[in-house]
Amino acid sequence: SQYAFDQLSKTTDDDTLIKWEVDAAAAQDDRLHNPSVMDIYEVQLTKALTRKQQELHLLNHQPRWPASKIHCGAATWLVSGITLEEAQVALLIDANKLGKQLTDAEKL
Repeated sequence: SQYAFDQLSKTTDDDTLIKWEVDAAAAQDDRLHNPSVMDIYEVQLTKALTRKQQELHLLNHQPRWPASKIHCGAATWLVSGITLEEAQVALLIDANKLGKQLTDAEKL
């Protein structure tokens, strides 16, 4: 656990690290009298945006181009690339399921 703490500590600033250490010491001192102080160790995860939400975010924050010019923004290119990769994986899975000896129906 010390290794994990050291790795996490590298990602934060000194003020936050000092606050974490003070909170941890206070929780250890008071845990027998007030177990709820240990809630500081509760993992607090924020839910990530879905792919569509991220695409909308990127579309809303990309530069605007004049209507007379056709332009694909970064969000459109990223989504197109991810969609192509997903199709490649699906095709590979299907190809592996077919095996070496194909029936006439599978060849079609």
